[in-house]
Amino acid sequence: MADPAGPRRLRDGAPRGGPAGRSAAGESWHVVASNLSIRVFRDGPMQKLGHDHLIVSKSLTGDIALREPLAASSFVLRVPLESLVVDDAEARAAAGGIFAAPVPARDAEGTRRNMLGEKLLNAAREPVMTLASESVTESAGGYEARVRVGLAGGEHVVTVPFTLRPGKDVLAAHAEFRLTHADLGLEPFTVALGALKVRDDFEVDLTLEARPAA
Repeated sequence: MADPAGPRRLRDGAPRGGPAGRSAAGESWHVVASNLSIRVFRDGPMQKLGHDHLIVSKSLTGDIALREPLAASSFVLRVPLESLVVDDAEARAAAGGIFAAPVPARDAEGTRRNMLGEKLLNAAREPVMTLASESVTESAGGYEARVRVGLAGGEHVVTVPFTLRPGKDVLAAHAEFRLTHADLGLEPFTVALGALKVRDDFEVDLTLEARPAA
């Protein structure tokens, strides 16, 4: 069940950015680099037989319309689902902790196949996940955006906290938050009548860099 308070920030006290900086308000910016990381956890009585999974992509694209005041800004981001990589050995080693140990290639491939399949993300039906802002507001330590997520043939609105670091020629943004499958209208993958399953909540970390559109 989704948290009635909405997605939660994992860390407080992040540096607060703002639209002032050196960025010119009223300009369009294009995403030129990104790093998306999703941490998915095992659950159920037989969870020791499964793995905690790390899903990454560096292929997010999109555009940001930066305005003054920031509440007038907007963005549309896109993630090709085929770009999602499951349990890359280098990414897991860099994450460390419970993700430090490698996952056998056969298990990683099976997890990716199930993730992109009809019962979850349904990449064949909708190959690109879209993230479109509906509103942006100031919040403690940064900003919050209400984001409409287009995924698996449906749309759901979630609240995403983020920080913003504007500059003359570069705009950097970072978001770190937790969602549930229910927030996105999804059902966690299960086997053996739920004895081994994916935990409902998962963690998302997104960093992106944008530059003025040509």
